[in-house]
Parts: sequence; C-alpha cells; structure tokens
Amino acid sequence: MHIKVGLLFSLTGTTALTEKGQCDAARLAIEEGSHGPYKIEAIIRDICSDPRKSAREAEAMAQEGVRIFIGCYTSACRKAILPVLEKFNCLLVYPTLYEGQECHPNVIYTGELPNQQVYTLLDYLTRHYGKRVYCIGTDYVYPRETNQQVQSFLRDREGAVIKEQYVPFGHQHFQEVWSDILSQEPDAIFSTLVGKSIIPFYRDQQRLETKRKKVPIFSPITKETELEAIGTEYGAGHYSSASYFQSLPTPENLAFIRRFQQFTGEKRAISSVMYNTYLGTKMVLDTIVEARSTNHRKIYEHMSKKTFETACGTMLVDTTHRHLSRPVKIGKSLSNGQFEIVWDSERNIVPRPFHTSSRTSTPLSDVVLKAWGHMSEEAVVAISEQGTIIFVSSKAEQLTSFAPGQSVTPAMLQAMHQTFLVTPYAEERCQIYLVKPRMAPAVPSPTASRFGGIQTVHPGYQRELEIARIAAQSTANVLILGETGTGKEVMAESIHRESDRKNGPFIAVNAALLPKDLIASELFGFVDGAFTGAKKGGAIGKFEAAHNGTIFLDEIGDMPLELQVVLLRVIESKKIVRLGESRERAINVRIIAATNRNLAAEMVANHSFRPDLFYRLNVLSITIPSLMDRPEDIEHLCQELIHECFLNYGDGPQFFQKEALHALVHHPWPGNIRELRNVIERAFLLARQEKTDITPEHLPPNIRNTDSYLQQPARSSSLKSLERQVIEQALQKTKSVTEASQFLGIARSTLYRKIKSYY
Repeated sequence: MHIKVGLLFSLTGTTALTEKGQCDAARLAIEEGSHGPYKIEAIIRDICSDPRKSAREAEAMAQEGVRIFIGCYTSACRKAILPVLEKFNCLLVYPTLYEGQECHPNVIYTGELPNQQVYTLLDYLTRHYGKRVYCIGTDYVYPRETNQQVQSFLRDREGAVIKEQYVPFGHQHFQEVWSDILSQEPDAIFSTLVGKSIIPFYRDQQRLETKRKKVPIFSPITKETELEAIGTEYGAGHYSSASYFQSLPTPENLAFIRRFQQFTGEKRAISSVMYNTYLGTKMVLDTIVEARSTNHRKIYEHMSKKTFETACGTMLVDTTHRHLSRPVKIGKSLSNGQFEIVWDSERNIVPRPFHTSSRTSTPLSDVVLKAWGHMSEEAVVAISEQGTIIFVSSKAEQLTSFAPGQSVTPAMLQAMHQTFLVTPYAEERCQIYLVKPRMAPAVPSPTASRFGGIQTVHPGYQRELEIARIAAQSTANVLILGETGTGKEVMAESIHRESDRKNGPFIAVNAALLPKDLIASELFGFVDGAFTGAKKGGAIGKFEAAHNGTIFLDEIGDMPLELQVVLLRVIESKKIVRLGESRERAINVRIIAATNRNLAAEMVANHSFRPDLFYRLNVLSITIPSLMDRPEDIEHLCQELIHECFLNYGDGPQFFQKEALHALVHHPWPGNIRELRNVIERAFLLARQEKTDITPEHLPPNIRNTDSYLQQPARSSSLKSLERQVIEQALQKTKSVTEASQFLGIARSTLYRKIKSYY
C-alpha cells in the first residue's frame, strides 16, 4: 500500500518557530512507520502561517491523491482547510492545543483542550498566586476564545480578568504593554501569544522588572522550543501545562528523545506540540496498517476507545469527541530551558471540547454518596482531587480494601484499573469510580479442542482442527470449505498465526467483491499508465503485499476463468507480473483459499472452475461444519461473544437467563456464526441499556419464538429438513428473496444456493 501523507506546517512565517519542530516530529513518525509492504510518502508544504495558503496547498495535495494530512498549527489555518477535507473525504490529524468548540468528522485532535490544560493551569495559578489576572494574546481565534473561558473560570472562583490585550501576529514591541501590565499590578499574567512575539515579550519583562518582584507568566503555549528561542536567562520561573515535557524521566521518553535527536542530527529542544504531532502521526499510520484503509471514518472507528501507551502515560481515544483522554502536568521553567514538574493530574482528564465553564455541578455531598452506595449496592469509590478517599461503599471496601481518609497513589489506582472494571465519573473537585469485578473468560469444556481463535466440542470439527494444525506446520496450499458465516477467514488467520509466517503479513481478499475488470490489477498490481484511470506511479498488488506471509483468497469459486489461469501460473512459478509490464517479480507467499461452493461438483456440472487449479489449491482441505450441524458449540460461543462485547464496551451484562440461552441453542442459525455474533451484540446492547442480564425479550422475535416459529417439527427430522422448513417459512412470511435473506441473516446468494439444492 502506498500512503501519501500531507504535512501542512509553517516553515517560514511568524509561527515557524514552533512548526518546524512539529514537521520534524511528523517526519520521524513517518520514517518509523514505513515498513514491509507499506510505503509512506511525506509531501511537505510550507503554509507560511497563512490560512488562505493552507487551503490552497491542501486542495492541491488532495487533487494529487493525498487523503491524510498532519498539521495546521493555528486554529485559523485548521478552519481554513475544513471545506477541503469535506470535499475530498480527507482526514486531518490536528496536533496542537486549541480553544475547543469543535468536533469535526474529518479531524482527529491530539492536542490538549482547555478543560485539560487551561483550567488546570488556572487552578494552580489561583491557589498559589491570586485571582487577579492580566490576559495578553495574539489577535486571532485561539486567544480570544480561550480568554472567554479564562474569564468564566475566574468568575466561578470569585476572581477576575483585570484586562485583556491583543497584538497582531509577529508583534515585536511590548514596552507599552508592560507598562500597562505593571500599572495594573496583577497577581499573574495569562499569555496566549504565539510565534515570534513571544521572544520580545519575555525579554522586555526581564529588562523592565529588574527592581521589582517578577510577575509570573502562565502560558499553555510557551514550551521548550519557545524557551530556547527566548534565551534561558529570560524564560526561567514561568509556568506551562501539557501532557508532555521533555524533562519527563520515563524510559519511553528517554528513548524517544534519542530517536528524535538521531533523526534530526542535532540536540534540540522538544515541546509538547512536537510530541503530540509525533504521537498523532504514529497513531493514525498504525491504525491505517491495522484497518487496511485510509478512509477517515474507518480510521476513527478503529481508533475509538483504544488505549495508547505513550512517553507521558496511557492515552485513550474518546469515542464521542475525537480527542484524547490524557494525563496533564504543570511545569515551572528552569534556567536550563527545561521544566520542573510541580503538579501532576496522576489520572486521565477526559476531553470536553464544548465545556465553557469550569463549574460542572454542585459537589456531591456525603449524604448523596452514601445514599447511592447503599441503595444501589454497587461498589462506589470517591477520591478528591488531592488524592484522598472521601467515600467508599461497603461493597467497594470488600473488593478493594480502600478506607475513607486513605491517600491513594497512582500505583494503587493503576492496580484498581488492572484488577477491576472501573467506570470513572468526573464531578466537581472529586472523581467517582464505579468498580465491578472483571468478567472471567468462558471456561472451555474439558473435552473442547482449541486451535488459534477457534474452540469446539464437536467431534467432526475437532478432526478438522487436527488438519489445520498440520497445515500450520507445512507450506502446502489449503482450501477451506464451509457455508457463509462459518468463520473461514478466522480459520485462515489461525493457520497463519500458528505457522512460521506469523510475523509476516496476512492479506485477506474477497474475490467475490472485486470488480471483474479490476481483479488482475488488485491481485498483481499495475504500472503507471497500465489502463485508463490508473493511479500515477502504479501500485503493488495483494500478492506482493503478502510477501513472506499469507494471502487468503476468499470466495475463490467466484473468480473468472481467465484469472484462474493466471493464478495457476503464479502458484507454479511463484512469480507475478504487474499489469502493463513484462518483468516477472518473485514472491514468497503461502496461499489459503476458501469457498462456500462445491467446486468438485461445479467442475463437472458447468465447468466454471478449472480442475488443475482446484487440485493445486486443494493440497490440504478443511471443511468447517455449519452451526446447525454443531449445536453443542452454541453455548460456549454465546459466552465468548458476550465476553467480547463486555470487553469492547467496558461494561454491560455478563450472563444469559436460562430461557434466553435455551432459545439461542435451539435456533437453527442459517447465517452461522456471523448471524450469532450480530444477535448477541444486539441483545447485549439492549440488556446493557436496561442494566439486566440477557433475557428472551432482548432476542429477535424469530429467535425467542423459535419453537412456535418452526411449528414444533418432529424430533426425527434431520437438520437439513429443519433448515429447509425454516427457509420455507421465511419465504412465506416475506415478500422477496432479498427480504427473506435479511430476515434469516444470510447473504442472498447463499439463500439462492440453498433453495436450488432443495428444489
């Protein structure tokens, strides 16, 4: 896969001071992400701190095929390219702190929000210095909207912004501003100056305040790169806040600093916006590789609720607002240009982009907490922002051994999260945790056989798993047979993961979904100009992408005859030829194919599949029985699937009522495991909403009424006749084959094949 990434940073202009480092951080992440079959090309454009130029450059790159962008430091530049993102279905990784009030579907925000950064900074300011604050900022979106939130915060604490002052981008003369500041005698200064203006502002303070106590400057923007530009003798003694500081002593951070300095070839200051750029770029590129897609919706869906271990702690991609839940620290600048950490949240602060007031609610009283703890009989722990337990219910005390008045360390919180399922609720001046025991994975039956991600107690399927184990230890081609939805891709991936190719790529291709005129180019690649509309520069195919790994060809029976000839030649020669060229390229690929058709019968009946290809693919054959043929597996599959839902959603029902499990076990499942998975997730979500175990009422009508729906078929009926009866009744109750297939939870093509086999 060839991935073009557009880097939109100001390499010249007033904010180049900060953005050059961000660009280098993005380049490092791209270099580290360029491995194996994934070629990542960085396309860099200088946007010169100009929103209009940002939009022009973004549109030009989008027209060249760029779908992933990183950058746009200022909010003005970010907002300028939003129409471009929408027009071309692109994704922007915005790695800079900003004012919030936005949640755009084409943006993932990896910078800090005001409730994570500004409020913590102001809280520290008011507790240590006072409540009279002078605001100075550059005249654009971020400073003005942020200062509105500063005013709201201070009003809530009976403080005040005594004056707001704004200067143009690149402003250099601050003597009059400092004279005004000193005349107002503020307790502290809150600065949202950006770019080159920061340097004279800090230096002028040093020159004008030589005979009086220095007023501390609190700035969410001024970090290590700005201190380096100001001069360490001018920047010491001031404050900033972020998730990341270069001075963090974690092994992950020390390793990152070494890699960055080796990459740039010089020892340079590293700031939080640089690290957020590196982190955001790496997160998105890793997700593209995992999801095998550059579609912005698929990337976000894959990242949602996923945790990332970083140099500054664990971060979580918020499922609602496209921002990061993150720990935050406050640093005091030192004379060496680094920051000393003076405050640490020691927990993640959830993102609230539309939060305009620091006062969320009245603090919960002990009476309310005790009532909640006793009435609900749930395990509830409330911890103050100072880290002291202010309430623990009796159930929580039994589970955690916590006690009121006890100080909680980060290690204790981490142990609680690892041991239990913990749901946090942020309240004014405290954090409330709802603690539940983690659900234990379903215990396999003593007679169960397991291979990779597959478990079965069905004797026939256990024999097939023995063949799969043999296949994993060999290099032979494998043909997997089974109905739609039985888990053929899971079987193929299990063989790959248990083989000596497990560290190589696993590339899955559904031959039935590829347009017939594009199958050759998708499988074998193409060169520049191979056909009308071919991507400039050409592209590798799936076989080259699977080099040193495994390619899974699903629905191989739907491959056109002319392509079967080419595939046979690839199997025999272990070489491919890209569309539009004559040069052969050697590949090392293990082929696993699958189909829901009877290929042996089709070779004889209608000659739609080549016998020579069939015998080359069918070295080892594995047949996956339908779920109808192995009802003894349904109960443990239900337990595995509900456990999977429980882990994905973080809470919810853990058990089935006996009647619900009975209905699930006795349903014929024409759509096999795929249908079962959909039904379990639906029931899980309904039961989760009601906070109950799964009952028959949470199941679809055709499943909870299985007995009446089937009109009590005779016990002597075979499974095939039972399936036929289910299909007949579905056809009678619906208006078309399409509607019947949807009702049964199977593909329309599968239903047609089943009907053909019965009549």
